[in-house]
Amino acid sequence: MVVCYFTLMKKCKFCHKPRFQIQDVDRGKYKEVPIKRMHYLPLIPRLRRLYASTSSAPYMRWHHENRREPGVLCHPSDGKAWKHFDKIHHEFAAEPRNVRLALCSNGFSPFNNSNPPYSCWPVIVTPYNLPPELCMTTPFMFLTLIIPGPHSPKGKIDVYLQPLIDELKQLWNGVLTYDILRKQNFMMEAALMWTINDFPAYGMLSGWSTSGRLACPYCMNHS
Repeated sequence: MVVCYFTLMKKCKFCHKPRFQIQDVDRGKYKEVPIKRMHYLPLIPRLRRLYASTSSAPYMRWHHENRREPGVLCHPSDGKAWKHFDKIHHEFAAEPRNVRLALCSNGFSPFNNSNPPYSCWPVIVTPYNLPPELCMTTPFMFLTLIIPGPHSPKGKIDVYLQPLIDELKQLWNGVLTYDILRKQNFMMEAALMWTINDFPAYGMLSGWSTSGRLACPYCMNHS
């Protein structure tokens, strides 16, 4: 039997506050209930699987092999942000199999008219190496994180994102991956290039205050 180490921890390893609170279940019966919880699905194994499967591996170089002429925008690889990134990071751009990622997150209430209120925040990561008709399809929208709870995480969302950030740092340095098309191993790197969200979630993910005098990050004091 395998027991998760974190389930045995009674206190947070950083702030040393208790991880559980005692809740009265029924007629004097009590149980320990986590104060905060989340569900994390590792990202690296799923990115490796894209190159290990013959159904997805041929499309992971599409962004490099199907460039459009200047002035035509059919894919994020035709945009200025992608080209600017390639100009700065030459070594990353030299390997077409390196993965460009986008992260999207937003909250919703899964139960209508619930009392007390309840919110759920999914975090989805999408690879943009794929052709436009596959980028935003369900098989390639990787659910990496679910943050359930009575309230939204707000400014503390970075605490929940810590496992994903650790994986993104590892991917930036490269992870060993098998390419089934070329029958060889290579060091796959990945970069998070965009976040997709509404304006309130933008404030949570970036730390920018989306209310007050400088609410707009583009207009600043001219808003």
